[in-house]
Amino acid sequence: MPSYSRRSESRDRDRHRSSRKRSRSRDESSDRKRKRSEKRRDKKREKNRSKSSTPNERIYAPANVACELDGGNINMAQLDKKTVDWLHEKINDQGELVHVGGVLEKQKCSKAIKVVSSRLGDIEEIIRERVSAAKIDMEQRLRLQIESELKEEMEAIQRRENESKERCLNMERALIEKIKQLDESEKQLSDERLQMLESKRLFEEKRIELDREKELLKKNEQQSILNKGGSQRAPIRMRLGSGR
Repeated sequence: MPSYSRRSESRDRDRHRSSRKRSRSRDESSDRKRKRSEKRRDKKREKNRSKSSTPNERIYAPANVACELDGGNINMAQLDKKTVDWLHEKINDQGELVHVGGVLEKQKCSKAIKVVSSRLGDIEEIIRERVSAAKIDMEQRLRLQIESELKEEMEAIQRRENESKERCLNMERALIEKIKQLDESEKQLSDERLQMLESKRLFEEKRIELDREKELLKKNEQQSILNKGGSQRAPIRMRLGSGR
């Protein structure tokens, strides 16, 4: 029973250590990823601030693009990703944007593309940050759940071990008590046997003494009878030659 408890404790300690190592490695990896993500985000923001000073600037698309968009006045901040990608394809195909009055401004087209790319980069960075934060939160919750389950399991194992120890102690005490009672009974039987042997010896001595006294009494009685018979009996007289 004690060897089984020690093996169980060893397995629980090994599993607990491995779980803590995995949790610690996940935390370290998450911290490194978060730091790298923060550095990339700071660099991109600095780069975007230096390149663009009018993030909400409006641009005008070519005629065929404007028809598809129901007008040439476009606010890039209000477009979703699919629309922005489609607009990039149209701009790249035609290579120009038309300003009010029909003046070609390729510089503004390039600037708008940079603004859109910057916005998309910021959005992607925010998404990555949220995914990373959600992952870290999920890992923390999972770690807390594992630690809680492991703690409950350890408490249950400790409780079962204490109950087993208590049962073993009770059995040991009961066995010791039975052995003690058996020793006392054996001692009592031994004392009674000695008393019986002593009584038998005394009885035998008395019997021998009584036999001796009886034999002596018998001899005395016989001698007494012989003595009495010799003193009372008349002497026998014999006559020789008489006809009687």
